[in-house]
Amino acid sequence: MCAMLALATVGCSDSGRSREEPPRVSASQTCDSLLSKEAADELETLSGQTRFTEDSYAEISRFSTGLRSAELTPEGWQERELCRLVAKVDAGGRKERLIVSVSFSWSDAEVARSRRETSKKVSAGELTLYPLGMRAEADADGAAVYFSCPEDDHPKNTKVLRGDLWSLNTKLTGQAGRNARITILNAAARKIARQLDCLDTANLPETFHKAT
Repeated sequence: MCAMLALATVGCSDSGRSREEPPRVSASQTCDSLLSKEAADELETLSGQTRFTEDSYAEISRFSTGLRSAELTPEGWQERELCRLVAKVDAGGRKERLIVSVSFSWSDAEVARSRRETSKKVSAGELTLYPLGMRAEADADGAAVYFSCPEDDHPKNTKVLRGDLWSLNTKLTGQAGRNARITILNAAARKIARQLDCLDTANLPETFHKAT
């Protein structure tokens, strides 16, 4: 049986398992080369890893086309995952699964405005705001950015794009961890904005002020 499976490029182990481990790639290669050099470096620092398994990812141009098509539909509110990276990490003597996931969805522009609870979290040191898009923030587990990306045919559209990054079992903590998360998310948002022809107006500069 193993010989037959080998012809199908599937490996067999001594225990009879017939599934190979998926290939691991560098931070700069992940998810259709999604990240800039700075963001790839931040991913390595955030995770403490240099190689990652692509649990799922979408080709950027196809993903962007689908995102635009959903803009004015009920499905537009649903999060669409662009990329999910995983790695096995050691956490206190036990193996845990590191996860970094990036997704996008359409949101109402009203949601992008800062609210009282946002100010409270910032004052408590639980959240950091960044000068990106209409609003951008990061905390101990993730990051979010809202940015305008209207289509030419709908200049008065009140929808904005929301990018989200969610992470689990990452190594970097505190403000440095927040800065890393927003840097990674901003690089992904810039790729999407470029594909949707709104990078010039999205307010997503490649470099920006980060709190220390």
